Amino acid sequence: MLSLIDAEKSNPDEWAERCRYWESAAEADKPARKRREKQSAPLIITGYGFVISVDKKRLIIRGGLTHYPHKLAEQVFYKGSLDLPPRIVIVDGKGTISIDSLDWISEQGLTLIRIKYDGTSAIIMSPNGFAADPDKVAWQYATRSDPAAKLAFATKVTREKLVASIETLEKFIPPSKFQEQAINAAQGCLDFIKRGEADTPSKLLGQEGKAASFYWRAWQGIDMKWRATSRHPIPDEWRTYLSRSSINTGVKPKNWNAAHPINAMLNYAYAGLLTKMKIQAICDGYDPMIGILHDQRHKEKEITASFALDLMEPHRPVVDRGILKLIRDETFSGADFDLQSDGVVRVGPGLVRRLSAT
Repeated sequence: MLSLIDAEKSNPDEWAERCRYWESAAEADKPARKRREKQSAPLIITGYGFVISVDKKRLIIRGGLTHYPHKLAEQVFYKGSLDLPPRIVIVDGKGTISIDSLDWISEQGLTLIRIKYDGTSAIIMSPNGFAADPDKVAWQYATRSDPAAKLAFATKVTREKLVASIETLEKFIPPSKFQEQAINAAQGCLDFIKRGEADTPSKLLGQEGKAASFYWRAWQGIDMKWRATSRHPIPDEWRTYLSRSSINTGVKPKNWNAAHPINAMLNYAYAGLLTKMKIQAICDGYDPMIGILHDQRHKEKEITASFALDLMEPHRPVVDRGILKLIRDETFSGADFDLQSDGVVRVGPGLVRRLSAT
């Protein structure tokens, strides 16, 4: 990510202004909480120089520096307090975490998550550790080995994803020829399932892949609103969305190394969703690594949470709605994103906070 010094040299007022804007927007999005109600919103930490420590049996969290001048926020938590967040999410930045604070967080049953600068989830610390239920792990192995059971699982996941996709297309994508085609393609895949023609996982995934192609085509032409472009110029191709695949990954349609701000935001949002699914799988007693549909499909399958990828499929269109709503409601600045020397777009820390909260 662009360093704070470089950012200040390039456009100090714009960078600081946008960081303050997204910080206030994230605070405004926090749900209201009754006096005797536990905190439900996660605590998002970002920036450089954050500190998590324990002092006099209290957890002290000091946020990092994201712009200058910036008054660093400090929060104090007591054991058993209703103010304690269920999750502490560290996004990007650099800082320190004491061993005492790790013990404190674990004793209080909180989850600590670290997401790296490129949107990939790096570390999850759960108080339960990893104590999978042997029966559930056995079910995972049996399901991915049994063609009938695998098909039933794939059918359920695909049907839920298609239904969610249709709702996203109808309510959040502007009407167009491509939108209509995408809705018809998703409905056609649902009809394909209903007629019983999806009698193998490969046939089912083939039809779902066609629907997904139409789905992303419907996104073409979505415009982002930009402000202060004379102060912080942006490439012309950032104004309108063209493709989910990135031009930075060659001829094959890969989604990482985003070349467009919308794809950069989607990558961050999906990383957050994947982390959530990892936690859910672990808490439910499953092994997040033993995938059913995604197993053996990734070159780094040994370090890929394949089952979490399975679980997140129906939720992708729901995450998309959050991004589409953000695009519809907000006017962005070039200071919200950083264009790297290799053409990869990264999301600024202020906007990352908003995406993580969303």
